[in-house]
Amino acid sequence: MFSKKAKKSAVREKKPAYDVSGHISADAFEIVGTDESSMESIVRPSISFGRDAFNRIKKSKVAVICMIFLGLLVIGAIFIPMFSPFNYSDQNVAYTHQPMFFKDPVSGAVHIFGTDELGRDIFVRMWCGARVSLTVAIVVALIDCLVGVVYGGISGYFGGIVDNIMMRIVEIISGIPYLIIVILLMTVLERGIGTIIVAYSLTGWTGMARLVRGQVVALNEQEFVIAAKSMGAKPSRIIGLHLVPNVLSVIIVNITLDIPNVIFTEAFLSMLGLGIAPPKASWGILANSGIAVFQSYPTELVIPALFICITMLSFNLLGDQLRDAFDPKLRR
Repeated sequence: MFSKKAKKSAVREKKPAYDVSGHISADAFEIVGTDESSMESIVRPSISFGRDAFNRIKKSKVAVICMIFLGLLVIGAIFIPMFSPFNYSDQNVAYTHQPMFFKDPVSGAVHIFGTDELGRDIFVRMWCGARVSLTVAIVVALIDCLVGVVYGGISGYFGGIVDNIMMRIVEIISGIPYLIIVILLMTVLERGIGTIIVAYSLTGWTGMARLVRGQVVALNEQEFVIAAKSMGAKPSRIIGLHLVPNVLSVIIVNITLDIPNVIFTEAFLSMLGLGIAPPKASWGILANSGIAVFQSYPTELVIPALFICITMLSFNLLGDQLRDAFDPKLRR
């Protein structure tokens, strides 16, 4: 009688893995077969590019905080002036330069940020200024994006003499000082939001056009573009569906950097007296008024300066996070 261990060793000896010549024996392999049902199974669910970018944005605390702040800023700019007991142009010279949380003796309402040199409520004027600054910044950024992407995409795609002519036009427009355009427009048009938008949009799109053109030139020789050309795709289809989505991260970053630049430019023009006309409020007008009385009433300058700085910082940080989220090289 053999023990169980002896039987197992005897079985193993019957099927050696190698033959006499040292080659692997066919008996060492076992045919498993194929399971067609397992071939169709998906180990990891498919996630689209947009969904993956959205998930990465949600995981970023910096992006979430910036979006919450900017969302509250937009909501406040829309609704606070509508429901405030004070109007941005109401004057009360009996209570000028009042401190924060000053209670109006007549109406009983509280001036949260105090009053200015004419007794106007700074709080409601601050939110009216946010409405003006955000409107100008967003409209100008969208116009610059639309014109710059189309112009830069066409220039980079066709190349050659078309690219040379279009880039020379960009260089000529970029060489025109922005302040000269604003001053010339002020002599023709009245001071207002529309004039600032037109003046900035005339030259602001050139930066976006250069960025998009450079990215399109780099992508123009990629395999997917060559394949689309060989299949007879139209240039508009190639630019819109193949090239622009691949430079989306550059476009988003440039927009988020363009918005704070426009906000600062609008404030700068208002401080020079080239912005919107009083008694309308903007952050630049409020900062200009605060400079004159900074030593006696510093809060009248600090408050608009904080709004400008925090808003610009939020857009810049959000742009960095969006760039990382939409960058296909960082996708896992």
